Amino acid sequence: KRGGEVVFYGDLGEESSNLIQYLQSYEDTPLIQPGENPATWMLTTIGAGSKGTTNQLNYADAYKSSPLHDDCMDKIDKIEKAVSEDRLISFPSKFATSERTQFIEVFKHAMTVYWRSPSYNRTRIMISIALALLIGSVFVSSRVPTTESDMNSRVTTIYMSFTIIAIFGSNSVLAFFEAERNMYYRHKAALMYDTTAIALAFTLAEIPFLVGSCLLYTTIFYFMIGFAAEADKFFLFYSIMLLAMSIFTYLGHMWVSLTPNAIVAQGLSSLFMGVTGLFTGVLIRPENIPAFWKFMYWVMPGHYVLESLLVTQYHNDDTQIEASYESPFYNKLGCKPGVVCTGSAEDWVDYTFGGIFTIDNLGGDFAYLMGLLVLTRVVTFLALSYLNYRRT
Repeated sequence: KRGGEVVFYGDLGEESSNLIQYLQSYEDTPLIQPGENPATWMLTTIGAGSKGTTNQLNYADAYKSSPLHDDCMDKIDKIEKAVSEDRLISFPSKFATSERTQFIEVFKHAMTVYWRSPSYNRTRIMISIALALLIGSVFVSSRVPTTESDMNSRVTTIYMSFTIIAIFGSNSVLAFFEAERNMYYRHKAALMYDTTAIALAFTLAEIPFLVGSCLLYTTIFYFMIGFAAEADKFFLFYSIMLLAMSIFTYLGHMWVSLTPNAIVAQGLSSLFMGVTGLFTGVLIRPENIPAFWKFMYWVMPGHYVLESLLVTQYHNDDTQIEASYESPFYNKLGCKPGVVCTGSAEDWVDYTFGGIFTIDNLGGDFAYLMGLLVLTRVVTFLALSYLNYRRT
């Protein structure tokens, strides 16, 4: 009966004959009609059916004073008295399978989901190609910089090259991962697998698509902008871009794990990207950032990405750059008015960014970015473990 009350206990009998006989033993019980479904008749009789009933008898109270209730309690007493330590049922884990099996099955599921989500993966691959062609085409006709204006344009373009793709990667994953997160909540409630399995599975499932889309993007952009055709510089550029794309994609996972839905997550993502872009070192040069906000320059990942991309490409680059009058580069070179003054591209990067961007910082840049990548996965794991926005 509704409310969890018992109205009958015992064997139903053939075609529910015992149930029918018991209920009809009370005078107020309407007789079952020939051909009527015993289950429907029983529910209607006790007042739990969709049709309701005019019967005023409380079958739950009647059951408590019946022999069936006494038989039930006697059996419970016998079971409780027969309990012993050697007969207790125990399980080594609350999950039916091992951690290894959980991960394998969830990873297979994740890869299937990614493969069957062309709206997500095909779109980001096509966007990567389109952005690389669009941004790189700006320098097709001027592949070698000769002036400070050319260098400033390249710095701005490099800045745009990773911020735009980062924003797209972070935002595009939100709705996709929200659907998987909500499904995980149901699976978690059913004890199908633990948080480690889904966190690790979706970390690895992203990698092939990140590697592929980043390779397409970097290959097109790198050679269109006119960077050096040197293997070490190319793969350094590719590695940094891959790390940046991974960080912002996994940040999308993190925002979704921390918030109720993709809309709120997008708000946090937009705020983070806006602050990152502001304190990268392009819109405001590092030396011009107010002292109060200096910490944001060191906390946000943008400047580490930008510094890595610039110093790896312009290290030992002796391309001559004509200094603009009264620029920091002009003053550092000790140029005189009316005389064409030039310096190397490497020196230009050093002087323009106040000596802060150097090749010596490359190891620290990589360490910070790797640490941030790990942090996003740890926070995602903890959020999935302890937060639950499932409504039903």
